Amino acid sequence: MKRGSVPGALIGIAGVHYVAAELSRRGLVALPTIRNTAAYDIIVATPDGKRHANIQVKTSQRRANFWLMPRSDKICTKPNDYYVLVRWLRNQSRFEGFLLKGREAKKEVIDSEQRERKRGVEEKSMFHSVHVGGRWAKQEKRWKQEWDTWTLL
Repeated sequence: MKRGSVPGALIGIAGVHYVAAELSRRGLVALPTIRNTAAYDIIVATPDGKRHANIQVKTSQRRANFWLMPRSDKICTKPNDYYVLVRWLRNQSRFEGFLLKGREAKKEVIDSEQRERKRGVEEKSMFHSVHVGGRWAKQEKRWKQEWDTWTLL
């Protein structure tokens, strides 16, 4: 393992705990699921239990401009489904997050799959992903704002 590098499973857990801690700080009940729970990493609810959301966290230990995702047909898109993309900003020693609704995540992954098909990439070799920055700068700004202000209250 390279110096300063954390194994993938541990960085994933760190991202889940970062999201849960931040949601708790915002006054919500954030419950990380056990490992290997399909589809959701965190179930979050208002303290009175009247509202809830299901969150899948994708974490990078670098300042990534894309995150690998499930195939588009595996992305959860119910009204309460969300994806939080988290990346580590080494020079600031903190995580940065981006929040997408499940429907948005699915649309982005479908777009990435279409780009891969146009390049002639076979289905089994595709990188199903969501991007930020560059030509996706507008979405990046919106998704960052969504994460920075999102709450169920």
